[in-house]
Amino acid sequence: MNDQVQLAALLGNPGPGYEKTRHNIGFMLADLAASRLAPGKSWRDWKGLGLYVEFELAGLRRFILKPQTYMNLSGQAVQSLGGFYKVPPSAILTGYDDLALPFGKLRLRKDGSAGSHNGMASVISAVGPACPRLRMGIGPRPAHIEGKDFVLSKFSKEEGGRLPEFLGLACDALASVLRDGVVTAMNRFNHDNDKPVH
Repeated sequence: MNDQVQLAALLGNPGPGYEKTRHNIGFMLADLAASRLAPGKSWRDWKGLGLYVEFELAGLRRFILKPQTYMNLSGQAVQSLGGFYKVPPSAILTGYDDLALPFGKLRLRKDGSAGSHNGMASVISAVGPACPRLRMGIGPRPAHIEGKDFVLSKFSKEEGGRLPEFLGLACDALASVLRDGVVTAMNRFNHDNDKPVH
């Protein structure tokens, strides 16, 4: 097994009340990635735990997954789909919003902790810490707003104008991980992304 990712789990919360909120940038990336990498494919249900699309890239079977268990239980869907298809943790990329990064900035990592992100913590609890992740900056959080309220709020008008470019960059990074492996993608995007999208 090489370190190329077979499963991209992109985190968010299901339901119209959470659409277009900062916490759901993972779902936004999932929709864009599916349209670019698996054109014409429809989202399919995975045992009531998530929605997924399956496609081929670089000659290998790939999956994009949107857990539907709510953020704090995201690992259930990842473990179920990944376990069924025997995807090792090193081949599961998890994408999610990150308050510690400014809006428009990406950071790829091979492994590590969840930080303060409950969705990533659930994935680590389910499959272990040796899984790569794509952190998408949504910060900084204003001092007068609680973190849980900020992540569930919608992007500002200014951020909304920059969001398509940011999601496009994240999609390029995701595709690079799927095609070339996480180390190659890290070398490309962690250095090229020193400055946030403007």
